[in-house]
Amino acid sequence: MSADPNAPSAAEADDLELDDDLMAAIAAAEAAVGEMVNDYPDLLAQDVALLKTAVRGLRETSLGTDDHTKACVDAFGVLHDIKGQAASFGFEAATFLCDPLCECVRGKSGASNDVIHLIEAAIVVLDRMVTEGATPELNDAAYALAKQVPHTT
Repeated sequence: MSADPNAPSAAEADDLELDDDLMAAIAAAEAAVGEMVNDYPDLLAQDVALLKTAVRGLRETSLGTDDHTKACVDAFGVLHDIKGQAASFGFEAATFLCDPLCECVRGKSGASNDVIHLIEAAIVVLDRMVTEGATPELNDAAYALAKQVPHTT
């Protein structure tokens, strides 16, 4: 018996099958993300509500207290979630805005009044994005606000 010289080897056939499986998984993931795009404003609204709660905690507690630290950690978590998710659903400006704010509270036990004020301003923009979408006006507002956030190192 002679083998077809153009036929893939058994190992190559396995790789092709894996590639087909991988491609099918990627296609399924892309479809799932596509379905979630319409739901993202609802998810963003939930995150904004959590961020409002965290900011209220920052405003109502004293710097250096355990409650203030918890509120700071909560704010970081929500900002980090928005930073990581928003761009995947067409809200690139929300990611751009939340990235530097996230860094302002990363690993910190408290937030200054200036940082709290910037987070509150971000909430206004994000709230509008929930209802109006990622409009050019809101994207510009998010980019402008992000430029006001002090750089952290």
